[in-house]
Amino acid sequence: MALSPRAVSRRSLATALTVVTVGAGALVAAQAVAAPPPPPLTDGRQRENLDRGVVSVHSGAGNLVSWRLLATDPAAVGFNVYRGSTKLTASPVTTSTNYLDAGAAAGESYTIRPVVNGTEQAASAASLSFANGYLDVPIQNPNSSLYAASDASVGDLDGDGKLDLVLKWEPLNAKDNSQSGVTDVVYIDGYKLDGTRLWRINLGRNIRAGAHYTQFQVYDYDGDGDAEIAMKTADATVSGTGQVIGNAAADYRNSSGYILTGPEFLTVFDGRTGAALSTVDYVPARGTVSSWGDSYGNRVDRFLAGTAYLDGARPSIIMARGYYTRSVVAAWDFRNGTLTRRWTFDSNSSTNGSAWTGQGNHQLSIADVDADGRDEILYGSMAIDDNGYGLWTNGQGHGDAYHVSDLIPSRAGLELWHVNESTTKLAAYMADARTGAIIWSNPTCGCDNGRGVSADIYAGSAGAESWSSAVSGLFNTSGTNIGRKPSSANFVIWWDGDAQRELLDQTRIDKYGTSADTNLLTASGVHSNNSTKATPSLSGDILGDWREEVIWPTTDNTKLRIFSTPTSTGIRAITLLHDIQYREALAWQNTAYNQPPHPSFSIG
Repeated sequence: MALSPRAVSRRSLATALTVVTVGAGALVAAQAVAAPPPPPLTDGRQRENLDRGVVSVHSGAGNLVSWRLLATDPAAVGFNVYRGSTKLTASPVTTSTNYLDAGAAAGESYTIRPVVNGTEQAASAASLSFANGYLDVPIQNPNSSLYAASDASVGDLDGDGKLDLVLKWEPLNAKDNSQSGVTDVVYIDGYKLDGTRLWRINLGRNIRAGAHYTQFQVYDYDGDGDAEIAMKTADATVSGTGQVIGNAAADYRNSSGYILTGPEFLTVFDGRTGAALSTVDYVPARGTVSSWGDSYGNRVDRFLAGTAYLDGARPSIIMARGYYTRSVVAAWDFRNGTLTRRWTFDSNSSTNGSAWTGQGNHQLSIADVDADGRDEILYGSMAIDDNGYGLWTNGQGHGDAYHVSDLIPSRAGLELWHVNESTTKLAAYMADARTGAIIWSNPTCGCDNGRGVSADIYAGSAGAESWSSAVSGLFNTSGTNIGRKPSSANFVIWWDGDAQRELLDQTRIDKYGTSADTNLLTASGVHSNNSTKATPSLSGDILGDWREEVIWPTTDNTKLRIFSTPTSTGIRAITLLHDIQYREALAWQNTAYNQPPHPSFSIG
């Protein structure tokens, strides 16, 4: 196993996890609609200044009102709930962040008022109404016969404390990198939750359409309170304000539809207007196409992206190319309106050597695995330290599914579950995320093991359960087969009132059971994305309390339909958006083969 000198003498991860959660009583979150960015907590990391995100979800029992507990709230804060001007709570809610208004009619409006040291604070903004169990956000299809709404992300684009949506429009003739053919252009839109379109970016003819080409990141990179959008661009990309990047007339598409010549750029766009703020050459350049694993243009254009706190305080942009053979990862800072490259990791460099070749993945993860307060990039069967040097590689090759969290709460630190595509490697393995050392594994199946999940879905077994498509059974934290494999191996979601996650696949949510799964939601009038991957546009803790929402486009691609749980819970937890690893995971969720977000800790 290859290790850098910096892989030793780290603090324990238990200390880092404590730092993430302490200091929650330091300040009361500002209630103003457009407040300045909040001060850092004791871990020193920049966080979004969010409002309460109040939602009212109607079901047969009435309206479930839920809201955010913020990392800046005092530990003893309580909440009063109002329907219109009527106070519903006899005393502040202190054991959860939800309230069931039994028998209430759909469409009622609610506000939340924090109570600190017996004093009621200012009211939140009015609740978003999920009157039918969901909220529809109108979207504007570029051409209804040619385009479908695809991946989405969130960020506070205009600094009002409310999360907004960024949506990728994928043409119906989009191609996998392995398929030839000319595609129509890709569009990226910014929307408020009321359907107001803030801008549209046209990526142009020189960016091909498909799951592996455009990986867009939405995050506040310069710390001004407004999120930016970072993504790969090319000649003829048009910003949200009409700026043309490079040569508007250039056309580098070959007869097979691949784009293997011409300049490539990285651009940061303004979240408020879609204007191009800074454009630099994309790193790494494609160079010789065949050096990435084939000569026709498949592996050269496999891109990944993420967001990482490499200095322990502020976020950096991660852009990457390749994983089948050569893997190159570049880190960028966006400060004072300018992109500056922090470092570049290249598996082909003399510093790293052949052990790092072919160890990438169809997605990545970001986490502080060595407890130094700075993030690492988990890139399949290898990890890159915050300084751009290789941290570890265990030689198990690349795969299609990847999960990083505190999957085994009984042991220190974070773990990763990796499902392998190689027919000669382990089918799947659980490893220490700090060292890459394999804790337990499933032996090689001689096949492409394409799907797998690790999450706490069963209360009868402590910690995460793990499973994959090509291996029979469900495995506990020690690698023991404990029974029936779930009905799906796709996304997971915190939906009902307990600490376990539910199964999210296609357009349904199911509760795992040892004899059979129980359906909790089957969404009608919506579609999943990415063909057989059957993923949502986005899933995560976007609104309401700590539990997760799911967003699917409607079948006619005129709306994004957001579903939120109608079920009460007695668990009180800080919004997952203020756990940095989870927030970063929302940012990278749309990368290549989408994977669900995981926090840095175990709720169970």
